[in-house]
Amino acid sequence: MKKIGIILLQIYITAILVVSCSKNDNVNISSDSVSNVSSTILRIDKDAFSKLNSNRIKNISEGDIFTINKGTRVGDILQLSVSYSGGCRQHSFEIIWDGLVYTDNPCFMNLIIIHRGNNDTCEALITETIIVNLKELVGDIIYKDKCAYTIFSTFNSSETPDVEIMGIN
Repeated sequence: MKKIGIILLQIYITAILVVSCSKNDNVNISSDSVSNVSSTILRIDKDAFSKLNSNRIKNISEGDIFTINKGTRVGDILQLSVSYSGGCRQHSFEIIWDGLVYTDNPCFMNLIIIHRGNNDTCEALITETIIVNLKELVGDIIYKDKCAYTIFSTFNSSETPDVEIMGIN
């Protein structure tokens, strides 16, 4: 009799675990882990940037909604904390620079970020850090360290960037 009780308890616990770990659950959780970093594409494309920026200002968004929480710089690396809804599919981000350096004081470079959620309908709140290697994106240009980086999401229709990361010189 004791064996049957233990077997029933094991079946019950297994059933609870299977139901609670289902991919169809729409539970709001927060993940602040860098181990779940989405893929990031870096691109220099003046035409694509111009089109995205023009649409952004007209409140025509591309990609999936997300929030840029904050941005920091450590050496040649920009770290962008972003949040979005998902949890069931792989997400990706694309960072586009138009290749222009605005050298008026203070100098700056504009970047636009597009989020691709791959039709992820899950509702977990994911927070992760996107890493941008400045040497990979802008190369070793003289302004890489002197200028600020103004970063806009495709959902920001204002002239104020989502985040501005100051130069280090």
